[in-house]
Amino acid sequence: MVATLKTLAFLLLCFLYNEAAGSSYEQCKVSDLAVNQTAIAHRDSGYTEYAVRVENRCICSQGYVKLACQGFNSSVRIYPAGILRPDGEGNCTLNGGYSISQGPEYAVKFYYGWHSQFSLAPVSSIIACS
Repeated sequence: MVATLKTLAFLLLCFLYNEAAGSSYEQCKVSDLAVNQTAIAHRDSGYTEYAVRVENRCICSQGYVKLACQGFNSSVRIYPAGILRPDGEGNCTLNGGYSISQGPEYAVKFYYGWHSQFSLAPVSSIIACS
């Protein structure tokens, strides 16, 4: 009984501390992931190569990032390989699920080729603050 009360008191103190300090993860959203696409080359075969850059603008890392990618396809092999994996439900996992830290130097970059640009809007992520 005493151990249970101590555990409950500890959890209550942790909760109150987080509320008073303002947890950083509460300030982060999936919208803090900025996706920029740039057409870099038009090929004779009719497709365009696109450079994609996904930057995390939140102080916390974001992992298991999912991008909307309904119907995504590429005329060329996506480079680097495995950076974007369709899940069969209209979303793609970015970066093998690995976390993306804050800042332009940690941005995830890849290339694909298609007749038109795909919408690759961020759908979800798991936010991790330390």
